[in-house]
Amino acid sequence: MTVDRLKRRLPIATAFAGMIAALIALTAGLVSAQTPAPVQTSTPVPAASPDGLSFEQVYELAARDNLHINAIRRHRAVAEAGVLIAGERPNPDLITGYTRSEPRLNVSVSQPIETAGKRGKRLAVARNELLLSELELDAALRTLRRDLRGAYFNLALTKNRLGLGRQAVAQAQVLADIAQERFDAGDIAQFEVLQAKLEVARATNELSKLENNERVALATVNQLLNRPPQAPLDLQQSLFGSRTNVSVPVLIEHSLSENVELRTAAQQIATEKSRLKLARAQRIPDLLLEPGIETIDSSLANNYGVKMQVTVSLPIFNRGRGEIARSNALIDQLTAERDDTRQRISAEIGQFALKLDSAREQVEFYETKLLPDAERVRAMAVEAYRAGQTGILPVQDAERNAREVKQAYLQALFDYQSALADLEQAAGVKLN
Repeated sequence: MTVDRLKRRLPIATAFAGMIAALIALTAGLVSAQTPAPVQTSTPVPAASPDGLSFEQVYELAARDNLHINAIRRHRAVAEAGVLIAGERPNPDLITGYTRSEPRLNVSVSQPIETAGKRGKRLAVARNELLLSELELDAALRTLRRDLRGAYFNLALTKNRLGLGRQAVAQAQVLADIAQERFDAGDIAQFEVLQAKLEVARATNELSKLENNERVALATVNQLLNRPPQAPLDLQQSLFGSRTNVSVPVLIEHSLSENVELRTAAQQIATEKSRLKLARAQRIPDLLLEPGIETIDSSLANNYGVKMQVTVSLPIFNRGRGEIARSNALIDQLTAERDDTRQRISAEIGQFALKLDSAREQVEFYETKLLPDAERVRAMAVEAYRAGQTGILPVQDAERNAREVKQAYLQALFDYQSALADLEQAAGVKLN
């Protein structure tokens, strides 16, 4: 090859290298322009009051530390990566070939060109899927709140039952001391002393069971908080907190606008509609541009020439009708499911509101009638026994009856909190 021919080809090679560099720079700039900045979020640590943690503070701890919630939070990072993938542009291909016949050297760049705004429609689908991942987190937090409310107030129930058990031991001991005094004075037989001591032993054994129940309830709450099973947890709010007044029509209206199930259903429809737009755009064929240079050809001026090749696929056999039909059918299905969800939520709010009212009535009946009467009967029976007007068995029956009434009252308080948790879960909005 002569020096003159090399000199003639040097500008060609330089120009071709510049063209490739410009294409690469353009592609890199477009990709970087579509890369969203990372979003950093942090959950503040709730400050505990001197009296202990309220339910809302415990819920904040669970929302921050619960392992299942943290696993679902990772779904957002996956969806964010999906947005990056959807915004990527196709890379160009460098094609070179050398043959024995002229033109001997062929150099070209193949660049796919998307048509019909396919890239923007892919981004719309990915961003809708990102919103779905956020709603998935909201739904998981709602379920966590229901489970934590049940566990939190179950721990409060076991603590109150434990206090009632300690009170039962103290009352049984007082009765045993009275029986011993009367036996020493010769007023009663030894049978009553033994009966009183047996009641102390029975109450002490029951107290041991209640202590174990409290440890189990504490472990359940700590599991939701991702803490060691027996890590101490002071509760600020007990079963005896204020009770919520619920207006069913207002709650239904609020729920239909804020409920995460309905928001998820609406977002699923929006996501599928964006997929439908993408499926319709896929029916329009893309272009494949292939500019290049042919060299070492004696039949061409200056021994080289420029070429351009355009490739277009022909939508003859596959026109995407199946994908479009599937998206249309899925949109109809999701719309019907959304309407069913709206009707179900309205019905469940009404049902659980009735259960909440019934639970409140039970609590008020215990507070105004059963508890005072049972305590009055117990106190009168103890005084009658102290005065020698009755035997020990009626006193023990009166104390056992008062204790059962108090236990039933505690259960009624817990049932109220359970009904409130069910109503909150059905409505999908927070209830204080």
